[in-house]
Amino acid sequence: MASYRTREGSITASDSFTALTSLYGQSTTSSVQVPAGNAAIVGMIVSVSHDNATNGASTFAVQLTGDGLTEQQPISVGSAGVDGTPASNGMTNLPFSFDVAIPVTASNQVAIAGAMDADIGTAQMSVTLVFA
Repeated sequence: MASYRTREGSITASDSFTALTSLYGQSTTSSVQVPAGNAAIVGMIVSVSHDNATNGASTFAVQLTGDGLTEQQPISVGSAGVDGTPASNGMTNLPFSFDVAIPVTASNQVAIAGAMDADIGTAQMSVTLVFA
């Protein structure tokens, strides 16, 4: 049976990983604890949005670190381009879901961080790790 752990937050600077430590207003720890009996992260669900505040193009990445992993895991998860700053337009983007096979140590911690490589304004990122 799969277990899901989510963290979200703002990414406000380019070329710098920002820890995703929130859970939509719920009290939580910044890192996620690998559920007991799980041996791997088998999937990731990532959603990114940005405010189009600055013209440019950017790619986004997630970085997983912590004693629950044997090595740091940086993973590219998307891109965006901005040509002009719109005054008002709404858009809904579906999350990006993909399979991975990242070994973990049960009951240890995994920290989740997000980054963009160029400044296109403020971005929000949500990452769900799927453990099995």
